[in-house]
Amino acid sequence: MSGHPPALITALLLGGGLGILYFGGLWFTIQRLIHSKQPVTLMWTSFLLRLGAVLGFFHLILQRGATGQLLAPLLITFLGFLLARNVLISNLMPRQRARGMGKEEGRGERYNL
Repeated sequence: MSGHPPALITALLLGGGLGILYFGGLWFTIQRLIHSKQPVTLMWTSFLLRLGAVLGFFHLILQRGATGQLLAPLLITFLGFLLARNVLISNLMPRQRARGMGKEEGRGERYNL
């Protein structure tokens, strides 16, 4: 990927997809931990799979990038990764908790399940 706009848009979309995979997988794992017979195994397996996917993908970006044009695609991909996190938080968090997060009086309630 070079510094051309189509390549950077592709990097942003790929980073977003990777972020959805990582943080969506985290959300899925957390939802299943309560009902799992082996929660520690589930947690570690999920973590290792998600980490392997992210590290493998970013490794591919580092290998494919030209020496002088490596930083922009890498940063744009990471930006897409973090934007996906924010999108998932806003869409998966219950609306009632999202409204009370910034208020001082709602602080203790935000961690209740």
